[in-house]
Amino acid sequence: MHRVNGHLAVCLIAGLAFAVTAARAEPSDVKELAESPQNFLGQDVEMKGACVKGGRAGDVLGYECTTTSGVYVQADDVEPEEAKEKLAGDCADGSCEVTVQFVPHSYTTSSAIEPDKSVVIYNTEKAKVSF
Repeated sequence: MHRVNGHLAVCLIAGLAFAVTAARAEPSDVKELAESPQNFLGQDVEMKGACVKGGRAGDVLGYECTTTSGVYVQADDVEPEEAKEKLAGDCADGSCEVTVQFVPHSYTTSSAIEPDKSVVIYNTEKAKVSF
C-alpha cells in the first residue's frame, strides 16, 4: 500500500488541475490555436465561434464551427440535443455566436478555404455547443 502525505497530495492535485486548465483555449488564445495546433491534440479546448450543420459550403458531413481568426472545427456530432435544434433552426445561417468545447484528435491546414489566409481545421468526434 502506498501512502501519500497530505502536502504532496495537495501539490499533485493542484498540478493536475493546472495541467487541465492550462490546456483549455479561451477565446483570447485563438491565435495560439492557429499557430501551434499540435499542442492542443488530445486536450480540452474551448473557443468562441459560429457553427453550421453541414458547414458553410455544405461539404461537411457533421458540423463546422469557425472563428474569424482562421480556426475551424469539424465535429461529427454536437451536444446537447437543444444545441442541435437551435443550430438547425434560428442559427442555421451561422449567425449565432456559440462557445464550442471539444477534444481534437487531428488537424489539417488549408490555404484554399479563405483567400489569403491559412486556416487550421481541427477534427473531433463530438463538440459541446452552448449559446
